[in-house]
Amino acid sequence: MEEKSKIEKIKKYIESCNLLNGNKINVDYLKDKTISYSIDRTPSNPVVATDILGGKIKQITFDFVVQAPLSSRAIENLVNSKFCEDFMEWIEIQNKNRIYPEIKGMQEVSCTSPGYILQKTDTTAVYIIQMKCEYYEKF
Repeated sequence: MEEKSKIEKIKKYIESCNLLNGNKINVDYLKDKTISYSIDRTPSNPVVATDILGGKIKQITFDFVVQAPLSSRAIENLVNSKFCEDFMEWIEIQNKNRIYPEIKGMQEVSCTSPGYILQKTDTTAVYIIQMKCEYYEKF
């Protein structure tokens, strides 16, 4: 049986977040729905550090993308902001409890930016939370 890719393992991990209410996450694609989620790889140097034995700390950087309803009413938009805050807190709790994607040598999953609007229309907004996973790979 072929092993799943690291990004597929990250997708499965994020789908376990109760804030998503069982919704699936796409990869590099947002559905044409009011609420949609995606993880999109972002460019970065994959090697963070190399130890004296040749082992490497590597990273996978990506955006967690959320498409959500947008309104002229502040209360609805505050819900989106709160979702981003709650998601970041969920990631912190998972790290504290050492619950990670099933990637060998995984050391940390972190949000490297708060949720912010990338683009918007009259009825929807696309929010981005920049993230990274760091793992150790032996030589």
